[in-house]
Amino acid sequence: MSRFQTVFAARERRGALRYDVRVSAVIASDEIATNVPCLIRDISQTGAMIEVEPGPLPADFTLAFSRQCRIIRRNKDGTKLGLEFLLPWSVHP
Repeated sequence: MSRFQTVFAARERRGALRYDVRVSAVIASDEIATNVPCLIRDISQTGAMIEVEPGPLPADFTLAFSRQCRIIRRNKDGTKLGLEFLLPWSVHP
């Protein structure tokens, strides 16, 4: 099996489609004194791959990131909003 086929087969076993991105985020937890910066490398509905500097991390934590956005549509009572990210995800092949 070629390398391409191997990679493709591995991706097919994933539960959700992943998107290659480069988004800055932080790891937050009551177990660590300060937030740890990281970079989200790919993301899906069920998980993500992140890159961090070497060091201890708790097994469970909150991954926090923010995106500036603008409202582009809303329903009649204003309770559901459609948003546009002002800076789109940086997609990398």
